[in-house]
Amino acid sequence: MKRIFVLLLVVGMSFSLMGCDACKENALNKAGDWVATLGKDGVEKDKVLAGRKADRAKKCAEQKAGEMKKKLGM
Repeated sequence: MKRIFVLLLVVGMSFSLMGCDACKENALNKAGDWVATLGKDGVEKDKVLAGRKADRAKKCAEQKAGEMKKKLGM
């Protein structure tokens, strides 16, 4: 059991370190959304999904701003 947990942890870390783009919808985001909405229905589920999507959009905007600063030499 511990080996499976460690394997899943290593695989998860490799995906997170791979440089997943915050601006794109990927399997890791979908899996996280699914786990976050387990046991929730209706408005509560929609609220959680909207919040997670807004957080990803914020991270994407920050990432793009950082890239623009690097290009401009700031």
